[in-house]
Amino acid sequence: MPNKNKKTDPKNHTAIPNGMSETVDTSESEDEMKKIQDILKNQLVMNDTSRSSETNDSEEEHQQDTSKSKKKKRIHWVKKPFTLPISTFIGGSLPPPNHSGLEPTDYFYSMFGKESFDILKEQSNLYSVQVNPNRPVNISESEIRQFVGILLMTGIYGLPQQRSYWTNSTRVESIASTMSRDRFLDIKKNLHVVS
Repeated sequence: MPNKNKKTDPKNHTAIPNGMSETVDTSESEDEMKKIQDILKNQLVMNDTSRSSETNDSEEEHQQDTSKSKKKKRIHWVKKPFTLPISTFIGGSLPPPNHSGLEPTDYFYSMFGKESFDILKEQSNLYSVQVNPNRPVNISESEIRQFVGILLMTGIYGLPQQRSYWTNSTRVESIASTMSRDRFLDIKKNLHVVS
């Protein structure tokens, strides 16, 4: 219990977490602080000394490296005129392929192949049943073709979000009329291929 008659200096009070204060002997704490400051100063001086010696070592190594590089042979470039090599074409010239009778779907199938759509359909349906047996997606082969076609079209238009192709303000009719947005996203979520 502190003496009530004794005046206390506000500098001698330390805040305690529970809100109370306690009188501290400042002479001891000042001595401890001075010791800590002296120790820190000594460490700082030692660190500076070690850094300067490390710097000197690295400078010496750098000077040795540069002297080694000076001893290497130098490459001398000489400018000469370029002469074209003589080459002769050996082989027959093929005529360009005739695409006049092909339909757009023929081009489409030439990129993907008809059997790949069947594999996509089977694997995606199997995956949807494995993920949620109560709600299979039941994707048809024509829906897979439409889905891939929509993906190709979205690459051409390049809107920032796929949902934008179906919104009123940025609607792309060729995409939105092919498949509903929810069906497209459902197929996208369940699209799966295993090799």
